[in-house]
Amino acid sequence: MKVLVIGCNGFAGRHALAALRQAGHEAVGGDLAIPPGGASAGVELDVRELASISRALATVRPDAILHLGGIAFVPLGWTEPQRLFSVNTIGTLNLLDAVRQNAPATRVLVVTSAEVYGSHPAPAPLAEDAPYRPDNIYGVAKAAADHAALLYAAHHRLDAMVARPSNHIGAGQSRDFVSSAFAAQLAAIAAGAPPLMRVGNLDQRRDFTDVRDVARAYVLLLEKGQAGHAYNIASGRMILVREIFDALCDIAQVHPRVEVDPALFRPNENRPSYDTARIRAHAGWQPEIPLRQTLAAVYADTLARRAGA
Repeated sequence: MKVLVIGCNGFAGRHALAALRQAGHEAVGGDLAIPPGGASAGVELDVRELASISRALATVRPDAILHLGGIAFVPLGWTEPQRLFSVNTIGTLNLLDAVRQNAPATRVLVVTSAEVYGSHPAPAPLAEDAPYRPDNIYGVAKAAADHAALLYAAHHRLDAMVARPSNHIGAGQSRDFVSSAFAAQLAAIAAGAPPLMRVGNLDQRRDFTDVRDVARAYVLLLEKGQAGHAYNIASGRMILVREIFDALCDIAQVHPRVEVDPALFRPNENRPSYDTARIRAHAGWQPEIPLRQTLAAVYADTLARRAGA
């Protein structure tokens, strides 16, 4: 397939381009800016503008679209909710409507988030028919985009699906996120900085999945997923943030003092786990990359970025 990857310059977008090409597809990048001659060579577009997406569809004429164009930083919902909704919700509606108007046969995978379920305890892993219960503004915006995509599939008969990934980590992630933030501090200490780490709450549990496994899930869903369905993407293992911290310290061979920074601290939440039976059944996906290998890639990437800088 020729696949337009919207949000190709982002963390997941770069890995998705690589995964699609490795699987033999023609991947074309789409983002606010496209560096000339880069791996993401493609079309410039702004999801906040319907006409911009329509122009991109006319230029690329894709068989399928992977929609990753959005703001990924959850706390931004509390500080810039209008911006978050304009990109994550209205941007998705613009894409769906551009497809409806201009290319209704195009397959679309809209990526939302497991945040649509909220942080509520559950007696068993949540399947895709669990209700939306977001408890932050980011989750509300993603739930609206998620539901809109499924409604467009039902009402307009678009070949559209939804992916709901849990937290994913790996090489190239912003330092706003926990594993990359830890790795950056450890690399600085290894290079001679004072041996002090500033951390948030190490006793939170999250389902962390390697971004390469997540990107492979997107490829399989574009190939085999069923229109009108939502798909959880998760490792199936709830991991303490402390486990990530300890493993990165071991990989870096740095064992610093730890200081809790109130600005980074988030209270413990009773996060649910997520049922992945549907994506296993429909697309044959399951996570493959162990956590230690993921964190080794995060630290190697951090060292490479320091050397490049």
